[in-house]
Amino acid sequence: MKRTATWLAPIAGLAVSLGCWAGCGDTTGGARVAFDVAAAGPSDATGGALTFMSPQGYRVTLDRARLYIGALYLNQTVPTSGAQETGCIRPGIYVAQATGSLWVDALSPQQQPFATRGEGIASEAKAGELWLTAGDIQRIDDNTVIVDAAGTAQRGGQSYPFEAQLSIGRNRLIPSMDPAYPGTNPICKQRIVSLIPTDLIPQEGGTLLLRIDPRRWFDTVDFSQVPKVQDSPALYRFSNRNDNPADLSLFNNGIRSRSGPYSFSWQGT
Repeated sequence: MKRTATWLAPIAGLAVSLGCWAGCGDTTGGARVAFDVAAAGPSDATGGALTFMSPQGYRVTLDRARLYIGALYLNQTVPTSGAQETGCIRPGIYVAQATGSLWVDALSPQQQPFATRGEGIASEAKAGELWLTAGDIQRIDDNTVIVDAAGTAQRGGQSYPFEAQLSIGRNRLIPSMDPAYPGTNPICKQRIVSLIPTDLIPQEGGTLLLRIDPRRWFDTVDFSQVPKVQDSPALYRFSNRNDNPADLSLFNNGIRSRSGPYSFSWQGT
């Protein structure tokens, strides 16, 4: 008989069902395992400023790029597009979780370990989730800074020194268009980067590594649309609201993009 376990995500207040453990007699499951968890910037980073050309034609130098991670999850299946909208816990079987939080320096290629170990089952993971929260993922009012970045973008002889400190709280809440369904757009959906392509099997004693490429956060950002907040010296600051194209590009197409900025891999013992 198939046996499943329900693990509680402490930071989120949401139950996550994890698949078959060792000895359950079902081919969809594997042995229960524990492992280390770490995050890092891109492998070609040096630990100093990162300079690159964006698809929008800007020469960007990132002097600071940090991301606050509340939890990581791996799912055995890739839900269909229709199933994605059912809630913040995706359909399928979650095979691994790491619920310890971590501030990650995304300019450093070095592995930065989580304080707590991950746990799960030795079963193939096909999709990853990145939870950007410092507490209850369903609490609307939360001013915790999740992204802290600064640098300079240049194009056509114009320079845009910029900074961004982004949070995910009431400022990111999307009102429901139908009064009959007030919970259509829960805040937890804004805090979860889901369906990150993954292909690995958690093993006892290894390390689950998340790499973050902050260059990809800015793929669609037009820095000329970032609000200017100071003339001398010039400074442009993302507003931390859904009120201008640059902020929407950074938040929705960058930070929350499942394709490009984030990748999971397994480091053996």
